[in-house]
This record gives sequence, C-alpha cells and structure tokens, in this order.
Amino acid sequence: MKQIFKATLVGLAASLAMSSAAALDIGTDERMKLVLRPDERHLVLFEMRSFLHTLQVISDAALREDMQAVADAARSMGSGAANLIPPLTVAKLPPTFQMLAGTVHTTFDAMALDAESLGDPVHTQRQMTQMLQTCNACHGIYQVAVEEPFPRLKKKR
Repeated sequence: MKQIFKATLVGLAASLAMSSAAALDIGTDERMKLVLRPDERHLVLFEMRSFLHTLQVISDAALREDMQAVADAARSMGSGAANLIPPLTVAKLPPTFQMLAGTVHTTFDAMALDAESLGDPVHTQRQMTQMLQTCNACHGIYQVAVEEPFPRLKKKR
C-alpha cells in the first residue's frame, strides 16, 4: 500500500513538474481581442463570471438531486439574462462571439426545462459538459481587452 502511495506521489510530482515547465514557455496570446471600454469589459466579464457561478450552483444541486434548484439556477442565466449587455456593446462583439454567448443562454434554458421535465441529474451533467465545451471554445478564440482612451501618437523620426 505504501509503495502505491509513493508511486502516486512520484507520478503527481512528475506531472506537476512537467506542467510547470510547459507553463514557463506558453508563447504569446494570439487570441482575437474584443476591444471594449472599461465599463463594457466589466459587464462582459461579469456575465462570464455569472455563467461560471451558475454552473457551480447547478453542479451542486445536481449532486444533491435537487432538480428544482437546477431549474431555478439555469433559468436565471437563460435567454432572459441575455439582455443584460447593452445593444451598443453587443454591436461591438463579433458574430461568432454573439453566437457562442447565445448558445450558452439557450443551453441554460434547455437545462431548466429538462431539469423540471426529466428530473435526471446525469442528463444535467451532460448538458453542463456540452456548455463547458462552448465556454472553452470561446475562451480559446477571444480575449477581452480595454480600448485605449486616445490613439497612440506616432513618433517623428
């Protein structure tokens, strides 16, 4: 038993060492920049944090098989919450970003309806996995940057 524990610790230490070494050379961030004003950036990031918080609440509720809590949490971030970002800000966002965000909201709608009608926590887990794939795809494509208040002046030579 001690040998298995030691082998597990050695394996874990080796994995951490390799991932730490890889993390030192991650290159540059080549993701597309969504350039927004500071207040707009805050709203977009707030919505993302709300998605994450809601997924945590749903995960906990599904583990407890409290499907009404799953439905309530999912509904809070469904299509009704899509209007939290002002139209002028949405207009600055590329169509693919808008589509991915819309997919997240409609998936929350489906999760709410399915939690109430099916009452199946495993089905909810599958929906969460699908949603996290959408989140990962979006975060892999985009970064949210703050626009500069004034254009940079070019230096004369």
